[in-house]
Amino acid sequence: MMVRMKKVLVVQSRTQSERIVREQENFTRAIGVSADTTFLSALDERLAWTTPDEFLEGYQGVIFGGSSDFDFHGGRDKKDPARLMSLIILSRTKNLVSYALAEKIPLLGICYGHQLIANMYGGEVRNDKGQSKFGSYEVQLTDEGKRDILFKNLPESFVTQYAHNDSVTKLPEGATLLASSHGCHFSALRYGTSAYSVQFHPEVTHFEDLSLEYRDSTEASQLIPLWIERVVALKDCDL
Repeated sequence: MMVRMKKVLVVQSRTQSERIVREQENFTRAIGVSADTTFLSALDERLAWTTPDEFLEGYQGVIFGGSSDFDFHGGRDKKDPARLMSLIILSRTKNLVSYALAEKIPLLGICYGHQLIANMYGGEVRNDKGQSKFGSYEVQLTDEGKRDILFKNLPESFVTQYAHNDSVTKLPEGATLLASSHGCHFSALRYGTSAYSVQFHPEVTHFEDLSLEYRDSTEASQLIPLWIERVVALKDCDL
């Protein structure tokens, strides 16, 4: 019996070409041979954002990546272009997220993607200086996280890579808290059975900032291939 290769869509929210390429390289490495990967930009208004069924046709999973260009708050004025563009991205992608959740199409939000999904469900995203962080930090699984199909075989505490100004400051409606870290309470969430989001970056092993000290994040780096194996593949078999 021939096994069908999974197809995963990665939605990027970046403007700087070098960071777009670097993110693509990170996801390509993290996904490996687990799935075929397509990259699209949330800034491309020509795409069929209003018809999510057509948009996601042929894909078994979708990832919303991070962004160093835009903020939902960022300590900026409400009319700051970086905040206004975030509202445009939110309005552009909300049908896609809602459709994926309703149809139980596996979804993974990372950093900015984590905040984007939380925003949709009343999670509140704020520029909380006490929670923003850059570098390697430990995250701890909650009791729900220890039982979750994606996280259950990971250690109760493991190192992850963070790089964020804004943070989710309220548990979104319908979300289950899976992991927390010191100063970043809502580090990993699950919506229903097939949608996940994390504030940290499982697609990277370190950031190119020599002023920061980094620790190995081997366990966190397992999350994307595990998501494909345990969530994307499982849901694909149910179709």
